[in-house]
Amino acid sequence: MPWGRACVPGEWLGRRVTSYVTGSYAERAVAAVSALTVVPDGLDLRGAAALVHDGVTANGLLDLTAVGPGDRVLILGASGGMGTLLVQLAHEREARVVAVARGDAKLALVRDLGADDVVDATRDDWVSAARKALGGAVEGADVVLDGVGGGLGAAALPLTVDGGRFSAHGAPSGGFSPLDTEEATRRGIELFGIADVQFGPTDLRRFTSDAYAEAATGRLRPVIGEVFPLERAAQAHAAIEGRGLVGKVVLEVVQV
Repeated sequence: MPWGRACVPGEWLGRRVTSYVTGSYAERAVAAVSALTVVPDGLDLRGAAALVHDGVTANGLLDLTAVGPGDRVLILGASGGMGTLLVQLAHEREARVVAVARGDAKLALVRDLGADDVVDATRDDWVSAARKALGGAVEGADVVLDGVGGGLGAAALPLTVDGGRFSAHGAPSGGFSPLDTEEATRRGIELFGIADVQFGPTDLRRFTSDAYAEAATGRLRPVIGEVFPLERAAQAHAAIEGRGLVGKVVLEVVQV
């Protein structure tokens, strides 16, 4: 039987849903019912779209690194699509959040989202400034969430306390952080990489539903930097690469 309304269980008809799909950008896509996540009342579809990938990864990262009350969490790339979510979610877990971003506008945004302190990554002494902001009897981070990669991420490894957790999951700088694994082993630092946030279908649905529920109640705010029509996808990519925007870039399609 061809795909169509006859193939869809009645309880799904007319519901607002999202799903991961393979392929390129499109006005229409087909997904199995088992891959759908319901968008709850109180969350618009644009906000849901902004959470499809980053909401899953942000929730998964905080579970993976076991962020909890009193943890000192350093977030690199805090003003990006996922960084803004990590700031809010870590704050919600009662961690002390130190956010690293570039420029006054981005720093103001992440502070407004719940960061306890902020550090400008353009400062020559940002590492020492971050160490001081993290505080503690032994100054440093219990958890580092590196969404930037490259030299910035590598410079953050020494900020991790002995026995801490370091997630190198981002690479907008051009590559993942070249971490000194021998140092990490010697100091008992648990390292995580991009492979650790490749979740199976059950976790994908759970983390997506959790992000949607938080957003629907107002406890989580997806930050959308700009919305581009589908036909301007190339410009959307250029805007992301330019790193001038905050939050998430979303493509919008015409209803057909």
